[in-house]
Amino acid sequence: MIQRIQTIFLFIAAVFAVGFLVCPGMEINDVLTAGKAHIPLLIIGTLSAIISIADIFLFNNRVLQMNVGKLNLLLLVVLVGLSAWTEYGDGDFQPGVGIFLPFVAYIFNWLAIRAIRKDENLVRSTDRLR
Repeated sequence: MIQRIQTIFLFIAAVFAVGFLVCPGMEINDVLTAGKAHIPLLIIGTLSAIISIADIFLFNNRVLQMNVGKLNLLLLVVLVGLSAWTEYGDGDFQPGVGIFLPFVAYIFNWLAIRAIRKDENLVRSTDRLR
């Protein structure tokens, strides 16, 4: 159902993924840029936000919801790695506040997966009692 705690976690993860695209996160050549300034960061950040929102509506199939959440964790790790590589590439590392938003999205996505797993274990334990 949509009123579960993992829905809130997934929505917050999507908000932080979108926030990465609009908040200044890197300084490249003395210009603060956001994630939308680089096409790969834009694609991965947008895809991560879309997957988080779509994952909310997979509540009928918890195993699929968990697997999609794990895919989103992988995308967020790639997003963090690519943004760090982009920032280190110019030789001058001065991160802005936006560079930490994918970390927060990762944490909330991980919390959602944990809550989904807890629900799945609860359903399986009640199936044994029938």
